[in-house]
Amino acid sequence: MKNLTKLFLGLLFASVILTGCKEAEEIFYVNFNADYETEFEVNIPPSGGKMGVDATFSVNETIDPTTNSDYLLYIDNIKEVDIKEVTGEVLLISKNVTLQSTTITVSNPSHSATWTFSDEDIQVGTVLTLGNEQGQWDSMTEIMLGKVPFIVNIDGEVDDDDVDFTVLFKITSVVTASPLQ
Repeated sequence: MKNLTKLFLGLLFASVILTGCKEAEEIFYVNFNADYETEFEVNIPPSGGKMGVDATFSVNETIDPTTNSDYLLYIDNIKEVDIKEVTGEVLLISKNVTLQSTTITVSNPSHSATWTFSDEDIQVGTVLTLGNEQGQWDSMTEIMLGKVPFIVNIDGEVDDDDVDFTVLFKITSVVTASPLQ
C-alpha cells in the first residue's frame, strides 16, 4: 500500500510539473494584430448589343501574410490565428447597382472559404460583412496558418453595365505566437 501511495504521489507530481511547464511557456506567448487588405478594381464596360446586359465580372488579388513584420518574425512559432472580422467595402462607384449574385472566395492550395451574396444594393460606403455562418473563419484560420500567399477572388454579376467600382477587402485577426522554439 505504501508503494502504491508513492506511485500515486509521483504521478500526481509529474502531471503538475508537466502542466506547469506548458502554462509557463504560455506566459511568454505574444499576441499581435495581423491585418490584411487589398483593393479590387471592377470594370464592367457597356454591353452595346441587342442581347441584353452583360454585367458579369471576375477579379482576384493575392495576399501574402508575410508582409506583416510580426507574422514574418514569428512565422515558425505561430500557435493560433483568431479571425476578428472579414469585410468588403465599396470605396468608389460610378453609379449605384445591385449585386445580383456574388461569390467571394479566399483560398490557398489546401483550404478555402466562400461567401455568397445576392440582391445587395451597393453604393459608396456599402460594407459586406463576411461572417462565420458556415465555418468560413475556421477555414480562414487554416489558410493563415498555411504561411503562404493566398488568393482572394470575387465573381459576380450586377444589374447594369457600364459601371466601375472599387472594393476594399479586409481581414482583421490576432495571432498568438511563442518566441521560444
